[in-house]
Amino acid sequence: MKTSILTILLFCMGMINTADPFITSKDYDVNKFHRGKQSSKSPKRVYIQKFRALFEVYEEASAKTSASKNERANRTTTVSGTKTSMGVQLSGIDVPDFQKIVDEAYADFVAQLESEGFEIITAEEAGKTDYYSGYTKIQGGASSTDQATGYVMVTPTGYEYWVKGVSNNGREKGTFTDTSSKLSKDLNDAYVAEATFIFPFVNLDASSTSFANYASSKVKADISLRLAASVGASDNEQMGLNKIAKRFTTSPTQENIFSRVRFLAGHMASSPLFDSSTSLKRDVHFEEIFAETKLVEVSSAEVATFSKTAYPQLVMVSGGEMTLASHYVACDHDKYITAAKGSMKEMIDSGITNFKDLIKD
Repeated sequence: MKTSILTILLFCMGMINTADPFITSKDYDVNKFHRGKQSSKSPKRVYIQKFRALFEVYEEASAKTSASKNERANRTTTVSGTKTSMGVQLSGIDVPDFQKIVDEAYADFVAQLESEGFEIITAEEAGKTDYYSGYTKIQGGASSTDQATGYVMVTPTGYEYWVKGVSNNGREKGTFTDTSSKLSKDLNDAYVAEATFIFPFVNLDASSTSFANYASSKVKADISLRLAASVGASDNEQMGLNKIAKRFTTSPTQENIFSRVRFLAGHMASSPLFDSSTSLKRDVHFEEIFAETKLVEVSSAEVATFSKTAYPQLVMVSGGEMTLASHYVACDHDKYITAAKGSMKEMIDSGITNFKDLIKD
């Protein structure tokens, strides 16, 4: 009887301590393709072509209206132009924190694959393929702010990867292009893996309004840490996030960068014969990371009410030409780390599980 009560208590304690997942089953977007039993032809070897996380630390946007002039019989009414700019910077967490998050996630990714009997192909071996001919090897573990404005890209310590080159401003060429099945072919049909995680923290919305006697420009900010399903590269350039995305894109045909865990193998024409991709249907938002969740800045110009006079010209102007707003938004350090680590862990677990299940098909 005592044993039964103890068992029940332990079970209840386990239920109480079990936290809700950051990513639910309804959030995942799983795509599987397996042709010609490719897994039976592929060796149990994996080359991790990409492993990176992008943490947004800054975003800016602006809106403006042009000055207007209204000519009437004995007066001219002028409404000044307006401009509102907002820059929002993340605080409360720094690059060493990002590096630790990524290092732990990468160690877990490798450990899970090795525990399933997969050999990890080194960058040195992959670099001998025709696919990487002329490429440049990059050392991981050094965060980079040159790859995308407003983001810190972090790769694991001790991890090495290949890029087409590095431009004068430090941006890696070809880093964000799609994983090619040609590389798998050059590695004797071994699996090629990618793990990418994108963490924006702010969404800016800029708008402007103009009437005969009134003008206004506004920038709103919604503060929310999230694991983004994707970053669009072809939307309104005025939005800071989309400006960033354009820096990601090296090919006009690629419009989105995805948070995902992907494995592919084999090659036919331009497509893989095995493709297991675990991504997101929608952005996953994390609660209680920020105390401040809304910001608004407005700049307006309006004609004052006045009576006619004998003056041949009367100029009435109100409002400012420019309002510049800079904001530092503090996060809860521990909750930020918990959310980022937890969501990356869950996506890695799900991606590897889906990969293993497809191999069995």
